[in-house]
Amino acid sequence: MKNKLLGLILATTALVSVAQARFYFGIEGGYSAVGLYGTGLSEGKNKFKMKEVSTSVIEDSLDNGLEGFSVGGVFGTENFFNRYFGLRWGLGLGYTNAEKDISGKKLELEFFDTGLSFDLMLNFYNNGNFSIGVFGGLAADYHYRLNAGSDDSEHFFDFSGRVGVSTMMARHHRIEFIAKLPVASMNATDSDGKDVLGGFGTTATTSFMASYKFVF
Repeated sequence: MKNKLLGLILATTALVSVAQARFYFGIEGGYSAVGLYGTGLSEGKNKFKMKEVSTSVIEDSLDNGLEGFSVGGVFGTENFFNRYFGLRWGLGLGYTNAEKDISGKKLELEFFDTGLSFDLMLNFYNNGNFSIGVFGGLAADYHYRLNAGSDDSEHFFDFSGRVGVSTMMARHHRIEFIAKLPVASMNATDSDGKDVLGGFGTTATTSFMASYKFVF
């Protein structure tokens, strides 16, 4: 067992060592729809629940949720093992605003967003100067609500799936179209029974964005 584990570690190290690692930074932004849904968190002190986001929640957020935008910056590295297959990670900072009129009263949500993303990248074509392909991955994000009321939770943490199309031009300019779909949320209460992370009700954000990244 130890020999197998050592072999796996050595193989992974070898792959990483031959990968072409390049730093990037960029901006992204686009349309976001925010839905509200119950998490199933039980009442009480020091409670915790991981809640999966169903497809019906995503559909309802697109049809009836709050609408707005997300914008932000991201930096990280992309690592290609050959012309066609690669991995990347990114650290992002951003802002989300969404609102909806309900019975003549405006409901508005404002968030400061930060998170870490991991993607698998696959090029269909790459001549060294121009490439086009697809990617898919996961993101873990923390959201701080900027306009929370006294009874509202300020802190949210969730996981999302990411898919998109990516084009590299002139070896340095990467343009992408990204769909980001909610997967699950983490919800918790403290020792006083107060919501400290999400809570009994939380948000599910679906985003469709465009991105420009400069790759060094």
